[in-house]
Order: sequence, then structure tokens, then C-alpha cells
Amino acid sequence: MAAVSAKSRKTGKKTIDFVAKKRRSIVTFSFVICLIAVAAVGGYYQVMKRQQMKSEVKTPTTELEKLIAKDLEIGYPETPTEVMKLWGRLNQCLYNTSVSDEEFDQLLLQLRKLYSTDLIEANPEEQHHDKLKAEVEQFRDDKKKIVSYSADTGSAVQYKTINDRECSYLKISYFMNTGGRTYAKSYQDFILVRQNDRWKILGFKESAQEAVSKEEATGTED
Repeated sequence: MAAVSAKSRKTGKKTIDFVAKKRRSIVTFSFVICLIAVAAVGGYYQVMKRQQMKSEVKTPTTELEKLIAKDLEIGYPETPTEVMKLWGRLNQCLYNTSVSDEEFDQLLLQLRKLYSTDLIEANPEEQHHDKLKAEVEQFRDDKKKIVSYSADTGSAVQYKTINDRECSYLKISYFMNTGGRTYAKSYQDFILVRQNDRWKILGFKESAQEAVSKEEATGTED
């Protein structure tokens, strides 16, 4: 066998080094491509997941859903009358609508957000829950239903400063079906106090109830 010259050995080594380097480059390139592909797939999955979550968020449609979803931190009623209108909506939903225990608790929480600090302290949540639950159940057992409600507006709302606190006085009235073909109008007197630039309920009481006709209660004729 003929001897291999030094020049040939050098040329062969360069060829081997070149091939090895080429292979490393190909492996590195393939690895980078794989990483990019994995990142792309992961990114696509995250986008699709976010879109799916958005599509699964149900837009509130019923009065119950709207009241529970209402964010009172950013959409609190601006006037005493508006506070009372929301109070009326919440109570009409609580007393008229069949709700789950969870929905009841959520509506109660919304009600308590209308309370002043004083009223919150005077009505611990658990005690408030049990009392309201019993009232609602009795109301339904008596076959009663809130037909409509209205709150004082304009000059009917009185404002006074008591012990350096700005207060407002107004009345909310309910038309109710009291069972069968009988109807009544019930009144509640409220005192609201200005607290952190928001009107909060300081106290309230039943003031009167009177029998009315179906026409007065519903605006329709028999």
C-alpha cells in the first residue's frame, strides 16, 4: 500500500472538520427551528385559550344576573333617589324571584354595599342573612309579590345636616299583590348619610300600608 502524504492527511482532516462543523450547524439550526415551532404552538394555544375564555363569559341578560354583576365600586348611584331605585330593584328581585343560596348571598352583598358604616355595624352579616331569609320565605308563603316600586324625587327629598353629617330623607313605596285579587301600597321612610362622597343608607322603617285597587297597583283594569 502506498504511503499517504502529509498534505493528503491535512486535506482529509480539513474535510472531516468541515463535515463535522456542517453537521453541528445543521443540528443547531434544527434545534432552533424546533424551539420556534414549540413557542409558536404554545403562543397559538394561549391565544385560543383566551378567546375561548372570553366566549365563555356570559353577558348578563336577566334582572338577577344584571344585579349580581353590577360593579358598585365603579358604578355607585349618584343621588339618594338613585340609591333607593337600586334598593327597590334588589328587593323586588329577592322577594319575587326564585334564587339559589349562592344568588341570595350575592344579592345580599349588593344590598349591604348600600349601607352606611353605622348600619353595617348594627347588622352583622350572618344575622342580616338569617333575618332577610326568613322574611323572604314568609313573604312567598303568604303568596305576596312586589308589583312595582317608586322613590321620592326632586323636592320630595329633604336634606339636613345633623351632627356635621349631610343627611337626606326620602320615602320609597311598593305596590304589592297581597294574595289572590287583593293589593296594597306599602311605604318605607329612609335616612341616607353622605359617606366618602356616596349616599349610604343610615336607617329605615315601615311607615304605612294601605289597600289599593288592582288598577292602582298595576295600571290595568280588571
